[in-house]
Amino acid sequence: MIVVAIISILAAMGSFGYRRWVARARLTEGVSMLAEMNSKEQSYRMEFGTFMPLRADGNVAQPSPDEPGTAFFPTNPNAASFDSVRTPASVSNSAAWPTAWRAVGVSPRDTVLYCTYLTNAGGATQAVPAGATYGAALVSGVAAPWFYGLAACNLNGPAGFPASVTVLGISSTSPNLRTFNDGQ
Repeated sequence: MIVVAIISILAAMGSFGYRRWVARARLTEGVSMLAEMNSKEQSYRMEFGTFMPLRADGNVAQPSPDEPGTAFFPTNPNAASFDSVRTPASVSNSAAWPTAWRAVGVSPRDTVLYCTYLTNAGGATQAVPAGATYGAALVSGVAAPWFYGLAACNLNGPAGFPASVTVLGISSTSPNLRTFNDGQ
């Protein structure tokens, strides 16, 4: 009986550690995708003098005020399909990637994505949209072209955005990665 109890306790501890390890591994995808988006945005700016919004809705002229919605790729974080594990067919089909992603050369390294992505951008005269909660925290008071990238990673199963979704952010004004709602 004591041996069974000890094995049960060790199994429970191992299960918790394993889940944390898996969550950290999935966040690595978000970090690497944001780094790639940052690199592609910087290259785009060197060539064209501005940043490009990498949005799923196809609008590359204006920053998106729809930070918690349809401008994300591959899945709207508010959608019922935004689950802890997603294998959307659109990720493996490069023709289905947002036009802006193809224009700057951003491509997922795998067909399984655990996060969904948005890069918002604007010119020197464009402000961060009023409804962009994360963008306002990442970019403020900039009188130059700007961008910020978000990775929304649902590591806890279906629970709703943004309450229990870990959000990673990077911006043109800071090379440091910021984390919001860290696994809450």
